[in-house]
Amino acid sequence: MGNEVKAMVIKIIGGLVIITASSLVGWLRASEYAERPRQLRDLTGKLQILENELSFMSSPLPEAFRKVAQTGGITAKIFSSAAELLEKSAGLSASAAWETAVRKIRNETAFTDEDLGIIISFGHMLGSSDLEGQIRNIRLTQNRLEMQEKKAEESRRKNESMVKNLGFLGGLALVIFIL
Repeated sequence: MGNEVKAMVIKIIGGLVIITASSLVGWLRASEYAERPRQLRDLTGKLQILENELSFMSSPLPEAFRKVAQTGGITAKIFSSAAELLEKSAGLSASAAWETAVRKIRNETAFTDEDLGIIISFGHMLGSSDLEGQIRNIRLTQNRLEMQEKKAEESRRKNESMVKNLGFLGGLALVIFIL
């Protein structure tokens, strides 16, 4: 009878481990839904800082990028990398530096391909128009990113709890199947 009890305890502990692990996977996947709107909001704020640097401080683009990069966060890496590329690569356009910087960190972010398209298209106007054109481009990009943030927030609301529940229920189903 002792062996039967031990076997049952091992099954229960194994079942709890499976349910805990699958729940954790669900929570981690759900956190990705929360990260995207946060990163879009962060980038929108950084574009506001860039606008201020360009319009009020009259900073050259690499210097403005450096100042924005000092604010920290994952999206600051775009500005830091673009500034570094502009400073080190003679003849490299601001547009090319921006696109390279965005593509360099794309896998570190929660941005979708649509988000990345907006962010990259922002760079196409960098350094190729006057200050007024740059400011209009920044504001247009901010508006587009704010729309993306609303979509991301809606997606988060719809999917976050579902993914958490699926993680738990998937583990529970696996335990039932195994037992």
